[in-house]
This record gives sequence, structure tokens and C-alpha cells, in this order.
Amino acid sequence: MSDRAGKLGKKIHDDMAVLVREILSRKPGGHLVDPTLHEVILELVVSLNDAEDSAACFADVLTRHIDRVLDDAIQHVAMFRPGRTFCHRCGGPECEHAEPPSSRHVFAGYRPTGTPVWKDFAQQCLEERHEQVDRLYDDKPAFLTLVRDPEALRRDLLEAFRAKGYRLHGQVTAGFYTVPGKVTEGRAVLALTFQVASAAGAGGKKSFGLNILGRTPEEGLFPWRRPVQWAQSALATLGRGRQDDLDGRIEGILNGLARRLQQEQRSRSRRTRHAGQRHDAGDRPTRKALEDLEAAGSDDFYLDERNGTLVVLGQRGRTHFFSADGRLVSSVRYSREGIGGKLKNGLWRRAAGEEIETVRKQVSARADASGS
Repeated sequence: MSDRAGKLGKKIHDDMAVLVREILSRKPGGHLVDPTLHEVILELVVSLNDAEDSAACFADVLTRHIDRVLDDAIQHVAMFRPGRTFCHRCGGPECEHAEPPSSRHVFAGYRPTGTPVWKDFAQQCLEERHEQVDRLYDDKPAFLTLVRDPEALRRDLLEAFRAKGYRLHGQVTAGFYTVPGKVTEGRAVLALTFQVASAAGAGGKKSFGLNILGRTPEEGLFPWRRPVQWAQSALATLGRGRQDDLDGRIEGILNGLARRLQQEQRSRSRRTRHAGQRHDAGDRPTRKALEDLEAAGSDDFYLDERNGTLVVLGQRGRTHFFSADGRLVSSVRYSREGIGGKLKNGLWRRAAGEEIETVRKQVSARADASGS
């Protein structure tokens, strides 16, 4: 092969690789196959006549062919259809029950006969008694996250309607994102559900995946892309090592995803402001978090071994996570069983007195600096 032919072949290869990645980046479920997509197999016909017309036809056929191949790859990896959840009654994600009715709705569980339940995200936060739910109704709505365990989501689902081979392992609901462009329903906001699910293959081996449920915009930069890619990479490690604590590992991934979604939103908000302007909503602890921190006894403090955050147990299951420099990372609710599971699995340990005092001083300094 001549040098010229080799250079042409390399350029064609590089251009086609760029084209595949470009088409993949526009697909809502592209993150499911991106980390593991090493090659695509294409069947192409190159016409040597009528070069201009043939080139246009070739480009159209090529992009449509790549589009189909990537759709098949996403469908194969995901045990669900991207953007839709699994309906146990209908046996898949293609039915009308599987899609949220509006951009504000998130997945809230299953009815006894297996159809999905969708709720307005603000309503879900109200029912969960989230401390900052009132801020969802501001002109510039807050960004909140909720982590739900699988038992809470399938509690009402009757055993007779549970599909074999499919299992939901938990989820994060998040909102509100601001939606650019035309608004057709309510305010220009978007809530999403990030679900971890698995399906058993022919040999019984589980395949884990992360799906995004919601009416996402067709174009534009997705602010959740990097957190989702991190979670997908973390899920890819579940097949390695010990298999007796999958639930604990998945719970850690979901909490990590929730934190990263929050951090990404705070970073984006700061970038839209003038240099030096504080983002108070993400930088200052909420009143309840401060009250719980102040009232907590030595037995109410733990350290999350996975990320070094100080865990503060408050009233009615309120649980707050503070970074070493005194920032409130997130606030969630845990049951006694959930907290016990963290300790049993070694994810949390008792915090030392000096660790508690260090974070308390940092939180106090931040509160004084912000005038709270």
C-alpha cells in the first residue's frame, strides 16, 4: 500500500471515528455505551460514478446506518429504553405508562399491578418533607436531590406482577434544571430521575446500567453529563471483587451521584455570576442543618470513609454531610435500618472528637462570614 493510500485510509478512519462520537454524544442514552464502545461494524457501499450526488447519498446512508448501530448498542447495554422506565405490567419500557407525563415529573414507585407512578418533583419533596422544598417555587428555583432505596420504590408492587430478570436498585431524583427554549408546560424547569437497574443475562450474570428518566431537551449541553459518566464508570466495577455487598456499593454510588449533581449545579451557577460574587444558596448551610449540628451529641457524628465527609444525625432521620472545610454537601433522610446498614458495612465510622470540633469551627466561621 502506497503512502498516499495509507494516509487517505487513516484520514477516513479518523473522520468516521469523530462522526460516530458526534452522533453518540447527541443521544440521551449515549452515556450507557460510551465507556465501553471500542468499535462499530459498518457495511458501506461506495459509488464511483456521479461523485457529487453519490457523496451526498453516501453521507446520508452512512449517518443513518451509524444511528441505527448506536441505537442497537444502547438498547443492548441498557435493559431499558433510554428516557423511560420499566413497566412490570406491560413487560417493558415501550408502553404509555413508562414515560413521565411532563418535564416536572419523576418516578415515585410502582402500583400493585406493576405500572409506574409519576409525581411532580416539588410534590415529592413536600411528601418527603425536604427542608428546602419552598425554594422550588422561587422565581429561580433551587436545585434539590432525593435518594430513594429500592424497597421504598417497589413496596406496593405485588409479587405476581414482578418481571423476572429485571431489578431496580435505587434512584436519585433531581430538580429543578432550567430548560432553554420554548416552554410548553408550566415553568421552564426540568426534573430528572437517575435509576440504577440490572437484568440477568442468559448465563444468569447481572448487567448493571444507569438510566435517565425525563423529557430532556434534544439539543444543548447536559449539566448532568459528567456526574452520570462517573456513576456509569462506578457501576462498571460492580462485577469485580466481593459480591456480597452490592446493595451497599450501589447505595454509595447513588449518594455519590447526588453529591456530584449538586456540585455541578453549584459550579455552573458560580460561572454565570461575576467573579467574586458568592453563591450563598450552595455555600451556606440551611437553618435546620445548623440546628442539628449544634444539638448533636458525640454519638450523632460519623465519618464517611469513602469521601471523608462528616455525617451529622439530626431529628426525624435528617442526615447532613459536611466537608472538612465546613461546607454543607447534602442533606437527606435515612431510616434507622439505613444508618445501621452503613455502620455494619463499614461505610461509616464513629467520628473522633477532634474531627467533630474541626468541622464545627469551619462551619461557624463560614456562618459568621456570610452573616447568618
